[in-house]
Amino acid sequence: MKKAQLVLVPSPGSGHLVSTIEFAKRLLDQDESFLITVLVIKAPFALDVDTFNQSLTTIDTRISYITLPQATPPDDQVPFRSPENYFSIFLERHKSHVKDAILNHVMSKKSSVPVVGLVVDLFCSSMIDVAKELGIPSYVYISSSAGFLGLMLHLPTRKDQAGGYICFENHARRFKDAKGFIVNTFTELESHASLMESNLDDQHGKIMKWLDDQPEKSVVFLCFGSIGRFSEAQVKEIALGLEQSGHRFLCSIRKPPPEGQFAMPSDYMSFEEIAKSVKSLMEEGSTVRNKVKAVSEASRKAVVEGGSSFAAFGDLIEIMLS
Repeated sequence: MKKAQLVLVPSPGSGHLVSTIEFAKRLLDQDESFLITVLVIKAPFALDVDTFNQSLTTIDTRISYITLPQATPPDDQVPFRSPENYFSIFLERHKSHVKDAILNHVMSKKSSVPVVGLVVDLFCSSMIDVAKELGIPSYVYISSSAGFLGLMLHLPTRKDQAGGYICFENHARRFKDAKGFIVNTFTELESHASLMESNLDDQHGKIMKWLDDQPEKSVVFLCFGSIGRFSEAQVKEIALGLEQSGHRFLCSIRKPPPEGQFAMPSDYMSFEEIAKSVKSLMEEGSTVRNKVKAVSEASRKAVVEGGSSFAAFGDLIEIMLS
């Protein structure tokens, strides 16, 4: 079987990293021609995803991981004013590390196996330069949706009309230099266009047992991402709202952020609004619940043989290996 190497560069956030790893696993499930290497970038400050990084080698032995030296964070950029811009600048400073890793660890060790693609996260669009320098086709992995990609590609046209969206605009311009896009979606979901555990390993069994003991479709799950943190006042409102709703719930809440780090907007919802929303969501026959069920069923069909996602993977593999 003809082999080909693929290098992936995800952003150091759980929503990006976990999605990228799942993409790699599914690609290998469908075609074992690839030798995949993931270049891991450490976050500029402590995130719960660091624990996940440490367990990467045990997730799937078919995938190789290289942890890159950490670049100097941009001291002159205040994270909570523009998290996107802060991360983008920080990630761009890893270009030399990415290039060195590809040259010294990927190409040199398996020189007879060609590198057919560099797949970069949407916030790592600066790495397209590395792909060009090395003569490797680049692909932008969109962990969001096709609709989001459409928005990104439209942003540059808004510069003169709305003053620009400088950070995303720059990424969107770079996207056009890539050979293609890999989007975390499927046709039935967007015809018009993982739960990760970090420091909860010791509680995993207890949580899963509790969930198994609850009636079907009776639990509300709340999770706000790897950098989603709230003030103490907002957490109290969320807790009161969940209790007032009268429904079972499982909620993942982090400690409030130290001053100067990322935080959610200061304006918060009252517990009355939260309770009302939860009750509406949990009503049997709710439009939202029916929609979620329909999308869930469509997503299962999309990834099996004959499904739209399965077919799209086949097309991608053919393009990469051609």
